[in-house]
Order: sequence, then C-alpha cells, then structure tokens
Amino acid sequence: MCMRCDGYSWDEIDRHTDLLIRVHGFMMIHVETASPWTCTVGAFESWDQPELLMVDMDAEVQKTLVQAVADDYVVFGELREDTLAMLDVEIVVADESHLRDGLVAQWEDRYSMSAFTGDFVQIVPGASWARGGRGAPIRRLDDVA
Repeated sequence: MCMRCDGYSWDEIDRHTDLLIRVHGFMMIHVETASPWTCTVGAFESWDQPELLMVDMDAEVQKTLVQAVADDYVVFGELREDTLAMLDVEIVVADESHLRDGLVAQWEDRYSMSAFTGDFVQIVPGASWARGGRGAPIRRLDDVA
C-alpha cells in the first residue's frame, strides 16, 4: 500500500522521502498494478546519476534487482559493468515518452520538473530471469512511444 493510501499527508510523505534519501542516498518506490513498476528517487541528488526504473516483472524480483543495482550507486557512486553482468541485466536509457502519465510523479514533484530522456534508466532482465514469473514480455522503455 502506498503511504498516501495509508492516510499520510503529502508533507509527511515528503519528510519521509527526504529522510530516506539523506540516510541511504535514495528511496525506492514500488507500485503493484497489472503492470507493476519500481523506481528510485534520490540518485539524481546523491550521485548525479540517473534514477533506476523497472517494469513488468514480479514485484519481489523487481525490488530485489533495483536494490542490487542501486547498491552500486551507494558503494561506488556509479553503475558498474561487472555488477550488471553478474546480475544478468542490461541498462537502457528510458525515453521521456514513457515517463508521462504519472509513472515518475513523485520524482517530478520532489524536483519540481518533468522527467526527460536521460533522467531514468531501465533495468532490463536478461534471459536467465525468465521474465520473473510473469508471462508477458517486458516493455522496453528505450523505444520511442
């Protein structure tokens, strides 16, 4: 459940977000819908790096992979090829046409700007992930919509 759905005010959510970013460098947002998604907020301000975004996989797989990739930001300040290879994931730049319709609304609210191409990168799982238990293919957000 989201914090807003649990009755928190926008001010309380903003303070919570700020605290997580100050302590961990980022926070993770996860939304479970028919097409679940997970993204980070904070990589932009903590490491001047693009935020991470993952879509269309099993909820727990998404959370685990986003955390594992984000750990590179925490430890090294950037994403490393050896980590991505070990995890069997690819990083692609999300086209801004996919970042509309509220997908990254909390990020846009925090930074008071729209997300553009280059602000988010998508974690695309390799073949070893077997699509995380979901039958539908993963949408590629690097394609212009």
